Amino acid sequence: MILENEMIANHPFPLTRPDVTIRESSEKIVEIDCQELQWWFAIPKLGEHCLWAAYESDTLALTAVVEIVSTVPAKILDTDCVELRLKEWSARDDWPVEFNPGLMYALLDEQQARWLSVVKTRDGRRVIETEGDKWFEENWGGKMSRRIVDDGRYRRQPDGSYRTTNGKGLGAGTYDVTIAGNTFCCLRVLDPIPGLSTPNGGELVEAFVERGGRTVFFRRYDGQFYRDGDLVRKYPDNRRIVINDTVYVHHDCSGRAHDTITQFALQPARPEECQ
Repeated sequence: MILENEMIANHPFPLTRPDVTIRESSEKIVEIDCQELQWWFAIPKLGEHCLWAAYESDTLALTAVVEIVSTVPAKILDTDCVELRLKEWSARDDWPVEFNPGLMYALLDEQQARWLSVVKTRDGRRVIETEGDKWFEENWGGKMSRRIVDDGRYRRQPDGSYRTTNGKGLGAGTYDVTIAGNTFCCLRVLDPIPGLSTPNGGELVEAFVERGGRTVFFRRYDGQFYRDGDLVRKYPDNRRIVINDTVYVHHDCSGRAHDTITQFALQPARPEECQ
């Protein structure tokens, strides 16, 4: 077990994933204001502190905990922003840790949360990626709108698959998500990762974001043939999402499938969030 710092060692997450139930809600969320860096669950404002945990989807065992803490004001590319310090704790030697520690420089304005620069460790060396560099926007999402709407883009079919319409929003219905006894009314988000959509499906995010704009539960999917081989054949029991006949399989760049729970999800929902 790799222990990166004392604060993460004292994280609030259980060693086994708590019970999670997801049911379609009788409520309807049309729009939310998400101030988070999507999908790193941190808000780029001074004083913010974020923790999230990844669990193996099959064994429900805790795999890793990530901590992101805002530190000081900064200026990158002549733009005022906030420095975010990131650390990771891993319970598995094969978890793809790239930071430890790492730094992110990002800003939040009225329209968007936006990365400006990322500093991480690769093969023992510090690597700096900055806005304007090749692949930066593809890797980090660039300018991400705070406004997430459900405008009918994803039309569910009788068999449970989806067809897309002329809508542009990422919302795909409203669901009540219960984690460790705490229930949140959430907008379900289906977000094809920018720059990674391919004829084989690319990558797809499924996130459940509560009314106040905080993500409580998250999964990542790969197109059936996006990585090596046929993921449906390789992982026949993994969850699937079908959009326009493209099959996405619950699977991520670690080569496995994980469920992600944020620290916010362990806090009881406020009464107004459930109405």
